[in-house]
Amino acid sequence: MSFPRLSRLSCCLLLSWMAVLLSGLGVVYVSHQCRTLYGELAQLQQEKNRLEIARGQNLLEASAQASLYRVEQLALGKLGMQVPSLDEIVRVTP
Repeated sequence: MSFPRLSRLSCCLLLSWMAVLLSGLGVVYVSHQCRTLYGELAQLQQEKNRLEIARGQNLLEASAQASLYRVEQLALGKLGMQVPSLDEIVRVTP
């Protein structure tokens, strides 16, 4: 069984159609990858925003825990500390 020989023009036409088909499939694949990665980027940006909000809340809570008023109240209440009177203060000079 012998195959008919393709002319040079037919061969070029066939190769051109294959190139067009492959490039079209490449465009479809790259478009799909782009959409997938864009969706992932959007999710990561939402996660980043959520973490930034949580960090801000943690900073506010830490600031409230370290406030001078709260520290003074803990020193007076739990530790029984008091502010010394003027005659109890000793000044040390070199």
